[in-house]
Amino acid sequence: MLDAVIEGGLIVSPEGAKPGAIAIRDGKIAGIAAPGEKLEARERIDVSGCMVLPGLVDAHVHFRDPGLTHKEDFGSGTRAAAVGGVTTVMVMPTDKPMTTTPELFAEKRALAERSAHVDFALQAGLGPDTGHVRALCDLGAISFEVFLADLPPPMLVATGEELLRCLEAVAAADRVAGITPGDDSIVAAHTALGAAGREESRRAFLASRPAVAEAIGLARACVAANAVRARIHIRQVSAAESVHVLRALKAAGVSAEVTPHNLLLEEDEILRRGPIAKVVPPLRSRADLSSVQQALRAGVIDIVATDHAPHLPEEKAQGEVDLAKAPGGFPGVQTLLPLMLRLVEDNVIDYPRLVEACCEAPARLFGLFPAKGALRPGSDADLVVLDPRLPFVIRNEDQLSRARLTPFDGWRTPASPVLTMLRGRIIARGMQVVSGPSGRFVRP
Repeated sequence: MLDAVIEGGLIVSPEGAKPGAIAIRDGKIAGIAAPGEKLEARERIDVSGCMVLPGLVDAHVHFRDPGLTHKEDFGSGTRAAAVGGVTTVMVMPTDKPMTTTPELFAEKRALAERSAHVDFALQAGLGPDTGHVRALCDLGAISFEVFLADLPPPMLVATGEELLRCLEAVAAADRVAGITPGDDSIVAAHTALGAAGREESRRAFLASRPAVAEAIGLARACVAANAVRARIHIRQVSAAESVHVLRALKAAGVSAEVTPHNLLLEEDEILRRGPIAKVVPPLRSRADLSSVQQALRAGVIDIVATDHAPHLPEEKAQGEVDLAKAPGGFPGVQTLLPLMLRLVEDNVIDYPRLVEACCEAPARLFGLFPAKGALRPGSDADLVVLDPRLPFVIRNEDQLSRARLTPFDGWRTPASPVLTMLRGRIIARGMQVVSGPSGRFVRP
């Protein structure tokens, strides 16, 4: 006897979409049956007219827990993930304190296990001191995050020798190094000090992080990774210059991500919306958007991840006149799927590429596949049901993140997520979380 059968819908995979029924037993997918095949189950869920996707895997989120929980915590962040159809998150180490030691890693895991509504993996921070890599690997760190810019010492990896040493340590542990590319010297040279006024401060921020800084950091990482045979994952590709570097230097063991906002929002949004749209790397030009969209479609950029980075509305409001006073970042985990549907509607990608970029590829790159990211026998029964008969509107008032304000407020998308399931259990219906915390720690 099966626990449940999801029947009547189109099952979407990177290979295409086809009708079928998903058989679930003990939290796993027991099989995929042809339409009309008789299956005995305790519960039957009819999703006729809908599309069934694997639960999305967001490989880049900041949940601010521990130390910054006034902005977000594991409970609020994972509730937002659940209603957005994201069933696995990979949590960055940039909290307070940063997740850099075995003790801090274990404490963070315990915090999440008490309150997470979706499954989670933890990423460890790595600076020039590589002494904890092996122990963190043994505890289940899914990646080691290396910052070439935008963090101060002791976490900043500033020199080529430090970068090589970090990558050698991660390669020896058979893990992935997440690389935040950039060049602090270029950023410092382009940062306008004392820019006064609403428009002046917004233009100064856009100028402070030129695309060339990102591209140089990306090139350094690719060359270093090749030299020591390390696997690296490039965070937040945002510009045409970076795409050119990826096309030239990307080799086996190098992967890359792009965020929904760097696929969809142009730099004028900063001038118009100010702190609501402030993010690092900044929003780019129309030509940059076109370049990263093409790179995603062609597989030069492998995955889409959100860089979910929440701040309270009152924190953002401090930068309304002087943008330098506002923190960078905004919520994203709840809007990932709707925005990917917008890209499908705009013919940037299709549904199979959506599943590949947001489900299967991130799970593969970080060692979670096929338990995560797929609808196949033996996989966890993590899925999201979309109803294309119900257009969807992103609204600030529906955001479950404590940040609440999204630059995509009012955007319309062609389908609505109507049901999210984690390991065979329904955790969200529409915009409502319908179960208590049941997320588990997952490791490569």
